[in-house]
Amino acid sequence: MLRFEVLGPVRVCADAGEVALPPKPRALLAVLLAARGRPVTVERLLSEVWPDGAPSTAAATLQMHVSALRKVVGDRLRTTPGGYRLDLTGAEFDAAEFEADGRLETWRGDPYDGVPPGTMVAADRARLKELRWSARLKAAQHHSDTAELAGWLAEEPTNEALTRALMLTLHRTGRSGEALAVFDRTAAALKDLDARPGGESEALAAAIRRQDPALDPQIRTVAAQRGRFIGRRTELDHLSTLLGTNLLLTVVGPGGAGKTRITMELIREIAADYDAIHVVELAEHRDGPLESRLAAAADIREEPKRPITETVFAQLTGRVLIVLDNCEHLIERAAALAHALTGRNIRVVATSREPLGLPGEVVVPLGGMTTSPGSGSDAVRLLSDRVAAARGGAGLGPAEQVVAAELCRRLDGLPLAIELAAARLRALPLSEIMSRLDRRLDLLTGSRIGPAHRHRTMRAAIDWGYDLLDLPQQRLLRMLGVFAGGFDLPAAEAVYHDDPLDPLSQLVDRSMVEWRDGRYRLIETIRAYARERLDDDERALAYRRLVDLLDRRLAVPPPMDGPAHQTWLTGIAADHDTIVAAIDWSLRHGDPARGLSLATGMWWYWWVAGRMIEGRGWLDRALRAGAEPTLLRGKALRAAAALARNSGDLAEARRAGEESLTVFRALDERPGVLAALNNLLITAQAQEDYPASLEFGHAAIRAAEEASDARMIAAASNNTAGTLRCMNRLDEAEPLFRRALDGFRALGDRRGEAAALSNLSTTDRRRGFPAESRTAMRAALAIYTELGLTEGQLDAVEGLAQLDVLAGDAAGGLRLLAVAERERSALGAPSFTPDEIADKEAAEATSRSVLGATGVARVYREAAELSLAEAVDSLLGD
Repeated sequence: MLRFEVLGPVRVCADAGEVALPPKPRALLAVLLAARGRPVTVERLLSEVWPDGAPSTAAATLQMHVSALRKVVGDRLRTTPGGYRLDLTGAEFDAAEFEADGRLETWRGDPYDGVPPGTMVAADRARLKELRWSARLKAAQHHSDTAELAGWLAEEPTNEALTRALMLTLHRTGRSGEALAVFDRTAAALKDLDARPGGESEALAAAIRRQDPALDPQIRTVAAQRGRFIGRRTELDHLSTLLGTNLLLTVVGPGGAGKTRITMELIREIAADYDAIHVVELAEHRDGPLESRLAAAADIREEPKRPITETVFAQLTGRVLIVLDNCEHLIERAAALAHALTGRNIRVVATSREPLGLPGEVVVPLGGMTTSPGSGSDAVRLLSDRVAAARGGAGLGPAEQVVAAELCRRLDGLPLAIELAAARLRALPLSEIMSRLDRRLDLLTGSRIGPAHRHRTMRAAIDWGYDLLDLPQQRLLRMLGVFAGGFDLPAAEAVYHDDPLDPLSQLVDRSMVEWRDGRYRLIETIRAYARERLDDDERALAYRRLVDLLDRRLAVPPPMDGPAHQTWLTGIAADHDTIVAAIDWSLRHGDPARGLSLATGMWWYWWVAGRMIEGRGWLDRALRAGAEPTLLRGKALRAAAALARNSGDLAEARRAGEESLTVFRALDERPGVLAALNNLLITAQAQEDYPASLEFGHAAIRAAEEASDARMIAAASNNTAGTLRCMNRLDEAEPLFRRALDGFRALGDRRGEAAALSNLSTTDRRRGFPAESRTAMRAALAIYTELGLTEGQLDAVEGLAQLDVLAGDAAGGLRLLAVAERERSALGAPSFTPDEIADKEAAEATSRSVLGATGVARVYREAAELSLAEAVDSLLGD
């Protein structure tokens, strides 16, 4: 395997190490690497290898250098008509690796160091430097290495983004004075250029001076905990010490021991040591890659044509801690993920009922709380605190302390068991609680030592609490076991089939159900217990009711206006685990049609949330459960095709789309045929199969006209016109775009109106009408901004950037393109339309040639300081 490197001195490495290359063959290699596998003519090679002018013998000499290089790279150096190209397929190339993952460790120095600065090499050198600066600026937001940040800032003493990153890092490590000194040095450097720090830098300096707590790092995805955390000081200190010197910590213990609770408390205490902490809850995860679960927890979108693992690792930058909670049913997969994370020097804390079994894993057993005689033990303190909450502030009386200590001992100090006991003390005296519990625990047999006993103790404690419930409360608790996550009152009512408010309130009072953040939930141990208590008939009934509820909800199309759409997304995200559990139950228990219906109803969420792998997995599984050409199957295939297209799998999108069309035609389902044709015309367009795309498009328009379907007429006209524009048939595209615009406006479809305006703007620009083009694109941007649709905003920003370049503002246009490129990468939403991609690349190339390497680097640094919101405001405010 050969490895090509340009991020430093240009070199070729084989298995035995670096291969020696004379200067001219090295320069030739540099040019071919800068071409990224594209052919380079002999004339261009001569001008690149001899940038100061080729001698008369250069053509013959070039052949010698080609032969010398070929001895090193073999048949990768291909002869092409009029020139040569270097085949990079299957080879390792450090620049490509850096562009894919942004890891700064790949760099060894200045790019293309030691080779002549020909035009191609100089351009690629400037581009790679800009990408390195962008990566540094991105990394700086989550960086904890002050020495490295200071080194970067020394290279660019007026770079305010780096200044702020270093200031914040110093402040968070208790070095606020040094942070303010950094600000002063940058201010002095800017003053030499007759400039001064921007408002954001001034504001940060002021916040550091007043020690603003808002500067403390934030923990994401950690839900608020119910009740005060009591005791466990020794365990917390031990965990904190171990985590400081180890990459993988696994907290093991029985259900109800408080593994999750102590881990949440641990990360609250150490939050300042990390740039980001992400909690991945695995209790209800069954199918699909755990990397997708991690991506969802960290708000990382999948990227088309890129493995989800690469995407996740590329964005987990800085000092990151990952919590894998409740791993016991996924030990092998959780271990594999933990191994991959720690291999990237990312710290991991796992909670499980058994170890992961990895080298370097530090296992910390967690049993019950201390139960020493008297009132000072952690267990008794917890009981007293919870009793005070149950009794309205009145804790344990002096006469109850001895009995309380014995109760905690009999419960092995397990926190959940103590919580359950405390909830009963509102209605029963402690002596009666002890008597009832004794009868339950006396049924236990075997040793009273070790985890096996604790498991039995926990079950006995829950049994005991369950037996104290009345029949409606018991029935409701069992039925609530089908929820894999939180739920609201209407959902509980749908499953219970009666008014649940009174028994649900009683369950909350008895610590059997939690209420937090406006939703109810069962902790994993009690949820598992509730499910075990369901008999087969009751379980089937509860799940059927749940599936009915979710199916009705997902049958309603999501609203497209901004706030309502966001509310819909938030609601689906909150119920996601329960929905996929319902899909799984339907597919496993003989109701595949309902599972397919639920999966089909979820496709839009998976699309918008960037969770295409997960969505495609569920749809594929549901589609395999049956092959009858039903209306539902046609819709599911269309959804699968859309997710495949957005994943970059155009071949599968085409296959699923054509099968969808076949199903709808067999059923004579006209709306489905229209939707499938529209879907296929977009896929064929992305494949650059323009004849097929036009065929699908014109068929869709005719069918929509026959059906008098105004919405599909507008949609099919808009997309068909896009294909015509890709073919440069602008005179034919323009009237179709206008028809689409009129149709969307008549329907009040603001999203469709913005898309048509954006398309018309591109057409007007190509036809030489820049003023009309700018008016239409700004109108599209205003609508996308009003609706809160980021991808639409990026389309419009790129369109306006190209108009700026056309008007002679190369710097302004490139600055906007750089902002859009950064935001697309973060959003995981690359462009797919071929002619739009080509136009954007042409505008960028024009800007680069006008500005030169120095000007381009300056513009990219400016873009790093510019948020999308600021860019949009400036464009709409002109």
